[in-house]
Amino acid sequence: MTVRSLAALPQPKPAEIIRYGEADSQVVELFLPRTRPDGLMPAVVIVHGGCWRAKVAGRELVRPAAGALAQKGFAVWSVGYRRIDEEGGGFPGTFADVAAAIDLLATQAAERGIDRGRIAFYGHSAGAHLAMWAAGRHRLAKDSVLAASAPLRPRGVVSAGGLLDLQGQAARIRDVCGIDPAESLANPAAKEPFAETSPVDLLPTGVRMTLVHGIYDDIAYPALGLAYAQRARRAGDQAEIFVVPNAGHFEVIAPGTRAFEIVAAALEAFTR
Repeated sequence: MTVRSLAALPQPKPAEIIRYGEADSQVVELFLPRTRPDGLMPAVVIVHGGCWRAKVAGRELVRPAAGALAQKGFAVWSVGYRRIDEEGGGFPGTFADVAAAIDLLATQAAERGIDRGRIAFYGHSAGAHLAMWAAGRHRLAKDSVLAASAPLRPRGVVSAGGLLDLQGQAARIRDVCGIDPAESLANPAAKEPFAETSPVDLLPTGVRMTLVHGIYDDIAYPALGLAYAQRARRAGDQAEIFVVPNAGHFEVIAPGTRAFEIVAAALEAFTR
């Protein structure tokens, strides 16, 4: 599956667009089930990919997935954020945006009928990096500009075709995205520049994680996910990895595919 074939899928419209900043990218798209379940709804926070660059892709990439998850009974909180080629993006802006959007959900969950205790994160590609980072940000040093006193911790996180080790995968990121993570996604003033921004440096998180990769993914190939899952398990975290046959980089966000079924099943298991 290609970006073009993904774009050909139905693009459901969000029930509401919620602004959390002044920039065009600083919005959340909220998708809701057509029929509200009895009681509070579980929720999925989706973070879209696109090589951390506005010129590559945005929230439209995950609208089919968001609509499909809403049909399964989830409230879906699809996070927009400033990318590295937008004013204010990069470090710390991109990360601060994702955190702010998620913390907004934490404060608004009750009034929107969302069960704050049943929230999972789900990110694709570069968005998987940000979703996994958000799941581990409670591990940030207290003096980090990105630290928060009580960040929302999910019940679990799904990385779909994720690039999760900014330093160890820097060459891969340069090849597929045309960016140097040391210049765009790290804290240049820190002794360890990636300590605040790379998910692998925040292990262990204590958050259950599922990694899903298509076997033919030529952007974030399965070996990258396996290496991360092994490090997470050695650190003491619960990590599963699924390598899906006959799938590439985009099936993991495409409803109707086996890869997306695995993603949805993991999210449902996390939020039971």
